[in-house]
Amino acid sequence: MKHIILLTDFSATARNAALFALKMFKDQPISYQLLNCFDVDFSGSPYILQVKEELAAESRRSLKEELSALHAQFPNARIKPLSAFGPITEVIRKEIESHHSDLIVLGCKGETALEHLLLGSNALEVINNIHHPMLVVPIDARFVPPKKIVFATDLHKVSLDKMADTLTEVVSHYNSELLFLILEDDTLNHLEIEEKVSGYFPGIKTDFHFMENTGDACKDILAFMDEKEANLLALIRHHYNFFEKMFNPNIIKKMVLQPQHPMLILPEKVQSQKTE
Repeated sequence: MKHIILLTDFSATARNAALFALKMFKDQPISYQLLNCFDVDFSGSPYILQVKEELAAESRRSLKEELSALHAQFPNARIKPLSAFGPITEVIRKEIESHHSDLIVLGCKGETALEHLLLGSNALEVINNIHHPMLVVPIDARFVPPKKIVFATDLHKVSLDKMADTLTEVVSHYNSELLFLILEDDTLNHLEIEEKVSGYFPGIKTDFHFMENTGDACKDILAFMDEKEANLLALIRHHYNFFEKMFNPNIIKKMVLQPQHPMLILPEKVQSQKTE
């Protein structure tokens, strides 16, 4: 992993996520980009240029303050601030393409901001529209070396060859145990799955658990994480099936209110990030 984008809106949530990532990858030679996006929607307004300039100035000023706060705790971290105008998803795609970024880091809020999250916050917009590995950090989460990582999936038409890279780096760095929690299906051959999946993670300690579909996948996953004392959850970003079940509004609420479980969201397929 060489380049990580730290998204910020200058909130406590975003700073916590950035500090989490800086601590998680502190021993690795990684370059970070502290990215703030701003946009205006005053089509036809004579004041649009003035507003844009004011927002740009405020963004640069706040980025300078945020950078100082991060360097106060991680003075040797290589962090480059960037203030960018435009829709957040378009800006992120452009930066991923320009820097070949490996990971996007963003924060998610707790119950007090849940309505805002569900109505279309930047966090949800990024998760829904950017097909790239992401680390999503709840506001109260504090970094603990992940000795056990739960990878929850239904393995429905999933190709692990690309998404395994990001997860393998984290697992290998911390010598973590990788616990697969697989949504049960009548068509699944347990032994065949274990042999096939293990092949993508050579040299890594893996364990497989098959979960019946009780209708509340989130509750079952969180209970499993508590039982195994895991502190990082990996999910596959499907367009449908499991990810869709995991991230309907009710499930989002339950996951966001579990601050001890940051999420590593892996895309089913990393698509081209070029802007149209």
